[in-house]
Amino acid sequence: MAKVWKFKSGTLLGTLRGHKRGIWCACFSPVDQCIATGSADSTIKLWTLSDYTCVKTFEGHSNSVLKVHFLLKGMQVVSSGSEGLIKVWNIRNNECISTVEAHDEKIWCLAVNKEESTIISGGSDSTVKIWKVFFIIHLIFFITL
Repeated sequence: MAKVWKFKSGTLLGTLRGHKRGIWCACFSPVDQCIATGSADSTIKLWTLSDYTCVKTFEGHSNSVLKVHFLLKGMQVVSSGSEGLIKVWNIRNNECISTVEAHDEKIWCLAVNKEESTIISGGSDSTVKIWKVFFIIHLIFFITL
């Protein structure tokens, strides 16, 4: 479970229940009132901030989801996992639209630049990779730099 707090007052706003194992990461949507979480249960969940319920679940990682980040103004989610994959998900239809074999081991670090044109990933394989991202219609392509 994850908890959402009002920072200044320390007031508990809501509890996110639904993952079957521990939650490794969370990210606020840049436009919608929702949160994405990644879990050791291999799933990503989207939660509303209005009532803290799960509205979507993405399945496709074979191991823990260690990082999540929103793309395309909240229309897609990029995730990385302990199997070394980076995946991009279409929020509207729950489909995985891209999978990249990024690292030989766990991906502990995943960051997206402000323009959403570059992603940096860092893994347990002692490498940091820089990915150029190309969006064509609803497809996404990665080229390592």
